[in-house]
Amino acid sequence: MVDARRRTETISRPLMLEVARAYYLHDRSKVDIAQETGLSRWQVARVLTEARESGIVTIRVEDTEASGRGLAARVEESLGVRQVMVIPRGRGVPPFPGIDAVAQGLADYLSETVRPGEALGIVWSRIVEALPEKLQQLAPCDVVQLAGALTFPGDRVGSVEVIRQVARIAEGTAHPIYAPLVAPSGDIATALLRAPEIAGVMARAARVDHAVVGIGTWTPEGSSILPLLPGDLVTSTAEAGASAVVSGRVIDAAGHPVDVGVGERIVGLTLDQLRAIPNVIGACAGAHRADAVRAAVRGGLVDVLVLDEPLAEALLAS
Repeated sequence: MVDARRRTETISRPLMLEVARAYYLHDRSKVDIAQETGLSRWQVARVLTEARESGIVTIRVEDTEASGRGLAARVEESLGVRQVMVIPRGRGVPPFPGIDAVAQGLADYLSETVRPGEALGIVWSRIVEALPEKLQQLAPCDVVQLAGALTFPGDRVGSVEVIRQVARIAEGTAHPIYAPLVAPSGDIATALLRAPEIAGVMARAARVDHAVVGIGTWTPEGSSILPLLPGDLVTSTAEAGASAVVSGRVIDAAGHPVDVGVGERIVGLTLDQLRAIPNVIGACAGAHRADAVRAAVRGGLVDVLVLDEPLAEALLAS
């Protein structure tokens, strides 16, 4: 057998580092690396083998599932929810590793949980935006939008696009809502909810078997609805004790509704309708959301939590 140190002499160290970084740190495929470097796929595989044998690359396998499951069990016991999934650190990719990792965990959960013929309800969030690219398979099911649409400039994926993409993966029927999540006034929201096409989707939404929701904070960065509201309404809602936002509905730290004018503008399910759904999955990332998650749990709004590790640890802190 040829000594590994002699074999690496035929390949430059800079090239070996370039290939190893691309494959192991940036999750690039061997095909992509071959195209970028001018190597063949066979040569890329050989470079990666020699990088490991020479010690340039070392691989460590840890039982993160066991530690993650132990943390999840503690969060379940602490909060009293049906199930918690904790995604360990290092699972996600930049620029938002927590969001990426939780999106993958959510995709895995839905693939294992949703049964053929059931209905899946979805509310837009940053994690839900990343869901379609993580979801490899989903049992045939209808996919229903639970609240009005959020749209974004550029290549961002909004509410309607997510519903259609997930329904396509499930080979089911998409039921989107072509109305904004936040209406300009309560009268307009009421009129929209009475429109036959929206009322029909809302009736379906109230009967879904599973619902995916985000759990936001009452901050410009933490809530998709806050930037859509007048400044005085944002301030008065904060002063009334707003702690979390679930599907456009605002609650305080105890999980009670906070409504000094926001609720009447929302096109979507009510809190009571959300509570009536058999399985509500809250998917969120970031330790800064701990208080909001506690509020959602206290309000009886989530049954299952899919969290990143920093958020799970924050939930167990005093």
